Amino acid sequence: MPVSTEKDFVFKFSSKGLDSKLTIPVMIPLRQPVSDLVGRLIKAHNLPCYVEDELTQSLADFVSKETSRLHDKNAMDVINKVKTGEVNVDQLVEKWTKTFSEEVKDFAEPEEVTNEQVFSDVYHTLIHSPALETLLNLEHTYALSMEDLIEQRDKDLQHLEERQSVEMEEAVQSVGSTYTDDQINQLAQRHFDNTQLISSKWASELSNLQELQKREYREWVMKVHEDTQANTTAPGYVQRVRTLTNSMPEAEADERQGQTSYRLEESFTIHLGAQMKTTHNLRLLCMDVLDLCRHQAVTIGGVMVPQPQRLQTAMSLYSNSLCGLVLLVDNRLNTYTGLKRAFNRVCEQSSDFHFPDLEKQLQNVEQQVIRANDWRQQQRLSEEGDKISVQSSGSSSSDGQDKSSRLYTGDFYITRHSNLSEVSVIFHLVTDDSVRSSDISSRHPVILSLRNILKACFRYDIHTLTIPLLLTHEMSEEMTIPWCLKRAELVFKCMKGFMMEMATWGGQESRTIQFLVPQGLSEEMFGTISTMLPQIFRLSNPVVVKSS
Repeated sequence: MPVSTEKDFVFKFSSKGLDSKLTIPVMIPLRQPVSDLVGRLIKAHNLPCYVEDELTQSLADFVSKETSRLHDKNAMDVINKVKTGEVNVDQLVEKWTKTFSEEVKDFAEPEEVTNEQVFSDVYHTLIHSPALETLLNLEHTYALSMEDLIEQRDKDLQHLEERQSVEMEEAVQSVGSTYTDDQINQLAQRHFDNTQLISSKWASELSNLQELQKREYREWVMKVHEDTQANTTAPGYVQRVRTLTNSMPEAEADERQGQTSYRLEESFTIHLGAQMKTTHNLRLLCMDVLDLCRHQAVTIGGVMVPQPQRLQTAMSLYSNSLCGLVLLVDNRLNTYTGLKRAFNRVCEQSSDFHFPDLEKQLQNVEQQVIRANDWRQQQRLSEEGDKISVQSSGSSSSDGQDKSSRLYTGDFYITRHSNLSEVSVIFHLVTDDSVRSSDISSRHPVILSLRNILKACFRYDIHTLTIPLLLTHEMSEEMTIPWCLKRAELVFKCMKGFMMEMATWGGQESRTIQFLVPQGLSEEMFGTISTMLPQIFRLSNPVVVKSS
């Protein structure tokens, strides 16, 4: 059955007393407006302008008639196939029924509720019930078990590294007498293999413990929910709720003082908008970025208890008020160095009972990155022609595979977490050394990505977002006082414009934006930046009326 066909269109007209005939092939059905094709014909064949209306009408009638004939022919061919038995009537009816039910919502089958959706609803119910404290204590108990296993792993790997280092030093000192160069290389290879073997062993044990804890935790949550639905006074439920609650010791005086961590912080309430003003909260923080992710040790009566901030994160996990954090990373997904390594260690300190672990999420991101880079390559080829393909034909396949999974400056990917302290959504923003320059503009890819991140926050109910104000997580030599002030002013002004833009379609809900500066920033510079903020944003000040 032909989807399209080519027909000859004949148009006769008179020009300067002479009869002329134009014959052109036309693809039926026509994939472009008739007026566009008429314009191309007049220009290509140098036709007189006065025949344009007649040519348009004639071509439109021709296309309409031939299109109808093609559809009729296709329909008759299908009917004849059904009559002759070439097409199975039952399969055809089943296909049409499925298509109709998927297209029309009233006749479509209801969506099946997955186990993840059921668990999320049950957890959200329990976290807002008397079982809240028990849930947090159970998660804390699992976290302590995970920390103990990680501590054993680190000690084992450190002991192996020290033993291998001593063995390698002795071998190097004996080169030429006891050891040859080949034996040194074999020793290094053996050390590497042993390290990989031990690392794989501990990774397997950690993975098994995480899966065991996740399975036990989910079974426990579902069991408690069943008890609450069956009988709220069931002994099993009361015991689960009160086991750890009644035995919690009181905090000593020195413990209360040690639980507060030092950080610089300033808070502001601002108004944005010309007519429909929206109130937002701004915070300026000076602290380590990973302090928002890691759980601080809290001890009461000599017993480690869950961190208080964990309560708010757990209650908002399945709500419409999520917390996000922008983390600056490099352009490689499959490497753990620097801040990415530290963040990975924070994530593995406790099991994630609601989302896949970080490694699995990054594997899914890598697949999407390959698809995105293929699309970029196709767009680049379509814009610049075959020049790029000729230049890239000499590169090796390994380089192509490496580039296909590499990110570009300004790209960001998202990971979800339920085992972090104060945030549940991480925006991994790719940066490079260009952010250290003092002359970046508002069109820099990282600045534009902040706009896209803020857009995602408005779209997916992330009401609290923490961004690095200076576009770096550490202080360096080039970050002088003028550099810091110029960078802070740029980010402040850009974020103000982005927030006003998003407010036009994102509703009138209040948002909280936290601007984070590196921990090594001086208090004087922090105060200067704090003074700059109200000069750029419009603060919400009360009106004071004095009575006579």
